[in-house]
Amino acid sequence: MIIVRTAHESDLDGVLELSRQAFPGMTTLPPERAVLMEKLKNSNRSVQKEVRVPSDETYFLVMEDLTSQQIIGTAAVIACLGAKDEFYSYKLNKVSQSCKELDKRVSVETLNLSNHFEGYSEVATLYLDENFRKNGNGSLLARTRYLFMAQFRDRFPESVMADLRGSFDKNGNSPFWNAVGSHFFEMDFAEADLYGAVNGNQFIADLMPKQPIYVNMLPADAQAVIGQCNVVGKPAMRMLEAEGFRWNGHVDIFDAAPSVDTKIDDIRSIKDSKLAEVIGLSEYEGDSQGYVATSNIESFKCCMSTISVEKGGVRLPRSVLKALDLELGDSVRYLIYEPESK
Repeated sequence: MIIVRTAHESDLDGVLELSRQAFPGMTTLPPERAVLMEKLKNSNRSVQKEVRVPSDETYFLVMEDLTSQQIIGTAAVIACLGAKDEFYSYKLNKVSQSCKELDKRVSVETLNLSNHFEGYSEVATLYLDENFRKNGNGSLLARTRYLFMAQFRDRFPESVMADLRGSFDKNGNSPFWNAVGSHFFEMDFAEADLYGAVNGNQFIADLMPKQPIYVNMLPADAQAVIGQCNVVGKPAMRMLEAEGFRWNGHVDIFDAAPSVDTKIDDIRSIKDSKLAEVIGLSEYEGDSQGYVATSNIESFKCCMSTISVEKGGVRLPRSVLKALDLELGDSVRYLIYEPESK
């Protein structure tokens, strides 16, 4: 049985191993033991906190194989960007200029430093062990974040965004970083990514140029990756688009990966999820397929399951009740969804 749950400090070793697999390119999952421990502690503080206005809470989730007790995936929801540290992105704009004497009109794209996403939530840190990228595990990991947000809606603002992972080669070289960031930070892409994850983003405000960057003056390989995610990130992009996220021209300042956004209440998995009481056991193969999540934030868990929906509530398999520590009469949030093959 595979479940996703709120993380504990005892998950540190498993999360650290996954962070080493994900490095470089995932700023929110740096392979630094002390930083990851603080993320787990902050998540624990966040779930115990009474929240009236979303602030600097971060909710860290892990995917666990209950059979082996192995941590095989991570995900997180940052409640409010900019509450603790400024959040920067580039906005891709178009500038047109004309000359009547030459009868010529020229349109070029520029990148402008922006704090547009401050005040948004962010769904982040989505990483799944390569050996478990099958049987719908990726979809479970991603959609659990939305069920979490739906269940604890008051903890989040109106809008949400997601950063994808940009283009870089097997040695961690980013064409966009080489063309832009490296000239101002004097460190390679992986070093800058790790520094930001460990020390925050003030160094970006201190060193990044405030003037627009003209895209047509960048090398061709850097221009080509603007707004493009890497091969590993393409499945994540498809899942985000299926939920209603759209790219509106914002890109990551390090690797120019697309930053997508939407209204939280417009997310497909949030709109389609429902609350119900567990009224009994079900073992029928003909039941609907979907996801089931518990309703208590401190012991939050989610898994894939067959679900029998009836007028008075839902019936679930005994194995699911055991995996989620549920009893008859408990409240659950469920989402009917056909499982994916990958």
